[in-house]
Amino acid sequence: MSPLPELNKESPIAVLAAGRLGSSLAIALSNAGYNVASVTSRQPTHRKWLSEQISEAIIVENLQTAANVANVIFITGPDAYIEDICSEVEWRSHQAVVHCAGVLPLAVLDEARLAGAETAGFHPFQTFPTNDSSDRLQDVSFATESANPTLFYWLRILATDLGGSAFRIESSQRAAYHASAVMACGLLAGLTGLAAEMWEPLGIERAVALKRLIPLLRATVDAIDEKGLPDAITGPFVRGDVETVATHLAATSAKSPETANAYSALALASLHIAKEQGGMSESSFESIKTLLFDGNQN
Repeated sequence: MSPLPELNKESPIAVLAAGRLGSSLAIALSNAGYNVASVTSRQPTHRKWLSEQISEAIIVENLQTAANVANVIFITGPDAYIEDICSEVEWRSHQAVVHCAGVLPLAVLDEARLAGAETAGFHPFQTFPTNDSSDRLQDVSFATESANPTLFYWLRILATDLGGSAFRIESSQRAAYHASAVMACGLLAGLTGLAAEMWEPLGIERAVALKRLIPLLRATVDAIDEKGLPDAITGPFVRGDVETVATHLAATSAKSPETANAYSALALASLHIAKEQGGMSESSFESIKTLLFDGNQN
């Protein structure tokens, strides 16, 4: 077996199964001066678009063709297909195979590892709404995993060159890490939807309510960024306002059991953080906790 060659910006890179994440990553790598040698996509129109964005790369459908010209290969397809994509390629020992999934362990790349290739995980803690969301990689954290120190160190440098930063993660930690991402992104969007639906009794549709909620959401995120926790938390929990919490439970219960359960569960989860501010008495804390617990059982 030949060892993994020295890795640098000139090392040829392939991006397999490029969707929104893969396309954004490939464009960002090219813009950062890395040698993007090949990218794959099944869609002819998408391949044409990619060829216009990354003129130096070959844009093909065939996975093997793309992998053959690269030393570092990023597999960026949907999580459910990453292991299958890996098994479709004949890997070589001078290659490094990197998946970009948040929750999957390195074991999904065992076909590559058994062929002598090095393996790694490199997951950007970000969401990608379009094929060219490369600017969203600025200031992003990259969960990075590899048993090969050289490959791990190169990925750390790559993360910095993309405008972000890498941190080490183990496969056993990925489920908790990915759940955190979903809570901060997907579940936040769902929670915002529930909040918007609470405006229906006012005669305001969800789409309009969302527009009215956005400034508050932005201010909340800004406060968390500027003040951190617990100082960014405001509202009845910080004040120990038992009566207001009770009216909220009544209003959310009137909307739907799901809305009431969501309010109670999230409030219970954040109550202890609010208490850290020191403005809530122990009796108020226990009263609110009991209210929320009872509400979450209904």
